Amino acid sequence: MGSLLKWEMKQTLSSKSFWILGASLVALPALMLLMAISFGADYTGYEAFLSGLNDYNAFVMFLIGVFAGIHVTGAFEGRKIQSAVMAGNSRFSILLAKFMSFSIAVTLYSIAAILVSTAIAFGTYGVTGLDGSFGRVILVRTLVFIFVEIAYSATCFLASMLVRHLGGAIGLNLGLMIMTNLAAQIFLNFEWAEKFIRLTPVGQTMFIVADCSNTNIAMALAASAVAIAAVIALSYLKFRREELK
Repeated sequence: MGSLLKWEMKQTLSSKSFWILGASLVALPALMLLMAISFGADYTGYEAFLSGLNDYNAFVMFLIGVFAGIHVTGAFEGRKIQSAVMAGNSRFSILLAKFMSFSIAVTLYSIAAILVSTAIAFGTYGVTGLDGSFGRVILVRTLVFIFVEIAYSATCFLASMLVRHLGGAIGLNLGLMIMTNLAAQIFLNFEWAEKFIRLTPVGQTMFIVADCSNTNIAMALAASAVAIAAVIALSYLKFRREELK
């Protein structure tokens, strides 16, 4: 398992797509925040920080599906996964290494993007407007937000396991991310739906930005853990029955 993960990370870090998409996910939210600042947005440092989180999630919605398609579907097209199976590795180990490398990539993207946006926010407005301790409303929220983003992005990992054409996988991923986000926003207009939206990673990409209470943190962590476990289980069910060509 360890050697598989090392091999996966080596493949990931040597991929041009990893660096191009990563640079986009870091630069675009930062540019959005800088544009808001240049147009005279009346932020506190804390409000600018939260705006940076929202901007990052918006670009994850559009770009992470491309990375997932290349990372998963592209590996099937390039026969890298078939080669790993022929080398005697179990399918579950291959899948887990692939998902872990995907999650590590999303984590690296998130950390880099949030660090840059946070530096801009607090560098411009100072550490002002906090509604709690720095450790809780910034550090804890950021860690939970990253875990939620991994779970939200995992939707694309599962979708990419279902499609064997790279263009189709990317298109499906983009559609899923946009439609789930729009659906969550629409249902939030109904009071009865809020408690259900809170139990989904896509809902928590919005709620954790606004609500850093103990109850919501617990909901965000639980919902994300369940979603990740479901993605791994469903992906494995598909993979173990698949005839590799």
